Amino acid sequence: MPDRPRLRAAAGAPRPWYRVGPVLALAEGQAATEEAEPGTASSSADVYLFDTIGGWFGVTADAFVRDVATLDVDRIVLHLNSPGGDASEGVTIANMLRAHRAQVEVRVDGLAASAASVIAMAGDEVVMGIGSQLMVHDAWGVAIGNAAEMAQAQRMLDSTSDALASTYAAKAGGTTEQWREVMRAETWYTADEAVAAGLADRVAAADETGTAAGEQITPGGSSGSFWDMWDSLAAPDRFDLSAFTYAGRDRAPAPAMPGRTTPAASAAGRSTTERSGLVPFLDDVRQRLGVAANADETTVLAALEEALDERADGDDEDDDETNTPAQLPEGVEPVDSQALAQLRRDAELGRQAHARQEREDREALVDAAIADGRIAPASRAAWLTNLEADPGTGARDTLASLQKGLIPVGPPVGHNGGAETSVDPLYASIFGSEA
Repeated sequence: MPDRPRLRAAAGAPRPWYRVGPVLALAEGQAATEEAEPGTASSSADVYLFDTIGGWFGVTADAFVRDVATLDVDRIVLHLNSPGGDASEGVTIANMLRAHRAQVEVRVDGLAASAASVIAMAGDEVVMGIGSQLMVHDAWGVAIGNAAEMAQAQRMLDSTSDALASTYAAKAGGTTEQWREVMRAETWYTADEAVAAGLADRVAAADETGTAAGEQITPGGSSGSFWDMWDSLAAPDRFDLSAFTYAGRDRAPAPAMPGRTTPAASAAGRSTTERSGLVPFLDDVRQRLGVAANADETTVLAALEEALDERADGDDEDDDETNTPAQLPEGVEPVDSQALAQLRRDAELGRQAHARQEREDREALVDAAIADGRIAPASRAAWLTNLEADPGTGARDTLASLQKGLIPVGPPVGHNGGAETSVDPLYASIFGSEA
């Protein structure tokens, strides 16, 4: 089929009948209705992929490359809402985004299922919209022929599924086979679950408004042909999820979340003697200064500084003056200068030991959460940063509230049922589902 002609309506002109297509045949705004001036560079572009991937009715890799690959921008925001489609087309679009010089942010505005989830993995940052969902599953196909041809089709589907699984493993960690088990089960994720699994980086905040300010592009939406009219007629069924094993996250079981299985260093592996021997000298420091037994480092250091100042003042007095010691504040005793210097060194060691102990405690909390499957190993650094920034109980309570067992930490876990087959959604839309 020849390439669709690249047409754009004049500014302010009504859309022709054949442009009434899926969601928005053309994005609103000047950039969507007028050709850009040659050589003009925009700082950013918002790209809307709100359709199936590939095939007769969806956004093809050819159309996507034609409309997006040549964008001369520093940042691309890909808005994604798609039930998936052709796997090879999705892989092609994803690799085109990875190859683009721009920083790519993928925002899952509604649904990123099947091949669309593969495209989502191409983002330098993947943001799940509030209420959005993501789904991964094994590749589908339809084959007709003898046993040898059926076996060849199976090998092709397994190879394709392995390739798709590798994209999830590259983003979230884990092995290709672990993700194949997740894909065989057809796994659905809510926005928060996708972040916990490592497939996305964060959930969009409620106050993230007015961010779509760049050039607006709808790949394939700038063409005018019979197929655009056909898309509009097929629109009610484009997002029919009944062909999937589960028609949405609300009908699917809790997702498995494979993560990197390399054991992280745990607090249990550290020497108890080392930890307990770092700060006992503080008790002796407190006793020598006459401060409370439970005084913290700040109080101890203040007492040391005050004692040192008093000692220095005494050394500056003339020899003929009385040697009667100055009256010290209540709770403070005179300290020899060498002893005071040693106390200062001990106090500095105490600060270092306290900081090390707090760091070890944070690492122990995060490693325990990884060990019982509450968070993905790939999220370890982010959680350590959150705990350090929030020394109170907020981040600790949030970590403790996460559900255990969401991420497998042992050998790959899957099902042991018989092989299941499904027809291609496009095949079903034309010939009907098999009984």
